[in-house]
Amino acid sequence: MFAIRNALLNAKRHKLKSILVILACMLIVIFLFLYIGGLEANSRMLENLPEAITIPARISNLSGTLSTGMMIKESVIKGIEESDYIADYFYTAELGAALGAIPEDKVSEMEQGRMNFPLCLGVNRLSAYTDLNEEDVTFIDGYGPEMLESDEPVCIVRDRDLALWQINTGDTIDLTLFYIIYPNDNAVKDFRWMGIYPVKIIGSSRDIVKPDAERRSMQVIFPVKWLQKLSHQRETMFFADAARFRIAKPLELNAFKDEMKELGLMSVISQAKPAQRGIALIVSDETFIKAATRLKENISLMKSFMPFLLIVVGLVGFVVSYLLLHSRKPEFAVMRSLGVSKKSCFIILFFEYAILDLAGSCLGVLAIAAFSSLTVSLTAVVVTLFFCAYMAGTAAALVMLNRFSVMEVLSALD
Repeated sequence: MFAIRNALLNAKRHKLKSILVILACMLIVIFLFLYIGGLEANSRMLENLPEAITIPARISNLSGTLSTGMMIKESVIKGIEESDYIADYFYTAELGAALGAIPEDKVSEMEQGRMNFPLCLGVNRLSAYTDLNEEDVTFIDGYGPEMLESDEPVCIVRDRDLALWQINTGDTIDLTLFYIIYPNDNAVKDFRWMGIYPVKIIGSSRDIVKPDAERRSMQVIFPVKWLQKLSHQRETMFFADAARFRIAKPLELNAFKDEMKELGLMSVISQAKPAQRGIALIVSDETFIKAATRLKENISLMKSFMPFLLIVVGLVGFVVSYLLLHSRKPEFAVMRSLGVSKKSCFIILFFEYAILDLAGSCLGVLAIAAFSSLTVSLTAVVVTLFFCAYMAGTAAALVMLNRFSVMEVLSALD
């Protein structure tokens, strides 16, 4: 208490010098707030970058020329579904269908022209069919788009096909399904008998008339998980014809790409021969990488300058304290002649400047708070860093100033 009381009295006695110290501290604190606030802002921007810039990806053939109409192994689809680095994944499977029961032994080679529905699509959700919007589909009572995420034998049939084949929504029809493969890895579809199944029509869809549509207007849409279940029951290979998704952890792109390599996906080779196998990965990450790299460089640069900045704050504390206290040597000499020890002198002056520094810090905080919102954590970090660095310089100045001859100073006064 003695040291604090004397420190307050000294600060009051030397008002002008005290005000100069407070103003210097306030300006330094304002600068530190701007600097560290900018560093935090860049860190927040990097953290929020995945929400601001999404990274889409898709499976393609090796030459990168196809986005649909491929043969993508089920193991790849399963890896995508189970990956922690992937979100919002969509995949589809093309197939054909014929009304009624066509036994396998009656079908040596089914051609597209002999099918009632040569253009069918299995989807893991309605939005996987990018050309069809939810408002383009009308569901019967009790059913909705969530049924396409199930493994139930249901379907949506195009309006004009319902009229052409005189069937209605709500009907259960027998369909002979044919899965599609591309023998010899060429673009010619081969329809293979899959089985005869009763399927309930739960909705109807409008024609796709978009000039930039990714696919032709599909006649029938099935839940792809039901098609997968049928393939497992028949112990036949399941192939998806398209797959796309969003990267869930863009800041871990390298780990994601390593995981995709383990699934057998390669980088696109534009010179490769066009083929139907879906074995390449296209990640549209250029914009994200540029933005993330720029932010990381800014953060790294600002962090690297932080030690030098704190050293400068300490030097300012040393210079300001030394210059303002140098003229008070006679005062210290009198205190020492009255029996006050070096340690006590140091403590009194240290507390005096600590009080002034804290006062300057508070004014700096209030000045910044008047123009922008502050967080408790940012305030605590700035004030702590400033106080430690500045008081380290002040302490060094006090140690140097405390090394003088009391008799010489008092003799000079006489």
